[in-house]
Amino acid sequence: MKSVGILGVGQAGGNIAGIASALGFQTALINTNQRDGLVNTSVEKKYFVPGYNGAGQDRSLGIQAVRDHYIEIIDFVKRSFKGVKLLLVAFSTDGGTGSGMGPILIDLLLDQLSGLKVGAIAIVPERNVLAGNRINTSQCIEELSKIDTISSVFLVDNDQVRKLNPQSSKQEIYLSANHQVMEAINHVLKVTQKSSFFGNFDETDLMNLLATRGVTIIASTPINDAKTTADISSKIQLSWANSIFCPVESQGVIRAGLIYEGPENISKLINVPSIFQKVGEPLQLFEGTYISDADPTFTTILAGLSFPTRRLQNLEESLERNKDRLQKLVNKEYTQTYKSRATWATDLKAKKPEKQAGSLTLKLSKYQK
Repeated sequence: MKSVGILGVGQAGGNIAGIASALGFQTALINTNQRDGLVNTSVEKKYFVPGYNGAGQDRSLGIQAVRDHYIEIIDFVKRSFKGVKLLLVAFSTDGGTGSGMGPILIDLLLDQLSGLKVGAIAIVPERNVLAGNRINTSQCIEELSKIDTISSVFLVDNDQVRKLNPQSSKQEIYLSANHQVMEAINHVLKVTQKSSFFGNFDETDLMNLLATRGVTIIASTPINDAKTTADISSKIQLSWANSIFCPVESQGVIRAGLIYEGPENISKLINVPSIFQKVGEPLQLFEGTYISDADPTFTTILAGLSFPTRRLQNLEESLERNKDRLQKLVNKEYTQTYKSRATWATDLKAKKPEKQAGSLTLKLSKYQK
C-alpha cells in the first residue's frame, strides 16, 4: 500500500485522482458537480456536495460548500484513506470548486486528521487565461501560502508544459501535466522500495522531504553524454528549469533529495556543492545511489522552496494594467441602462373605427353597377 493518498477536488483534481488510482494510490474525489464526478469511473470513493450544481468559477461557492458541509466532508475523507502518511489534495487554482475548496479544506483537515500530513497538488494555469481565472489563482495561492502546518505544495505549471508542447490542445496539456506529476511522485515512492550497498533513499527520507512546508519540485534527467562534474550539474539544473512545476526563482532549498540510478563510473562525477550552487545548499540532503547497467539518471527533489513570486506576479500584471477597465465592467453590470427616445409614444395607440349601423338597402346599393 502506498504511503501517499490523493484527494481530488473539482474536475481537474478528480482527473489527477483518476490517474493516481490507475497507479495504485488510494484516492477519492469531492465535487460540487455530480456530472463532472460521475464520468471519472476509475475513482470509486466520491462525495458530491448536496445543494450545489457546480461553482461556475466562483471561488466563494467552493468555500461556502466546505463551510456548509465540513462535518460530512471530513468524515468522508477519514473513511476514504487508511494507513497513508501524507494526503495530497489536488485541484486547479483558477476555477471555482477546487480553487475555493482546496485551501480551506486542507486547513480543516490538518486540524481534524491527527498525525496525518497534508499537502497540495495545485495546478497553475497558462499565462493567457482571462481576468477571472487570474484572480482565482492569485487568491487561491495566497491562501495556500498562509496555512501554517501545510506540507509540500506541488505547483504544476501548465505554462511549462505548453513551452515543451507548443502545438498541443488544452486537453493534451492538462492530460500531460496530470500524468507527469503523478508519475514523478510514483517514481520516488518506487525508489524507496529499492536496496543498495551505496546508500538507500528510504520512505522516511521521502516523508521528511514531503513534510517540508513550502513549494516542492521533482525532476528527473538522463545523463548519457556527461563527461565531467560540470556536465552533470548543468543537466540537473536544466531539469529543474524544464520540469512541469513552476520554475525555481530564488535560492533557499530547505531539504533536498538526490537519487542516482545507473553505472558506477558516472556516480564518481557527482559533486553536491556544484549541483546546488544556483539554489543554495540545502539544510538536509537525502541521497540514494543505485548502481546498475541502466541508462544513468538523476532524480532530484527540492523541498521548502519559496512560492514563485515572478511567475505569479506575471499572472497579476495584466490585472493591474487593466484595473480601471475591469472595475468599470463590474460596476457596469448593475448600473447600465438604456434610455428610450420614444417615450412620447407610450400612450400612442391606433384607434379602431367605430361601427355604425346602416340600412341594408343602402349597403347593397353601394355595390350596384
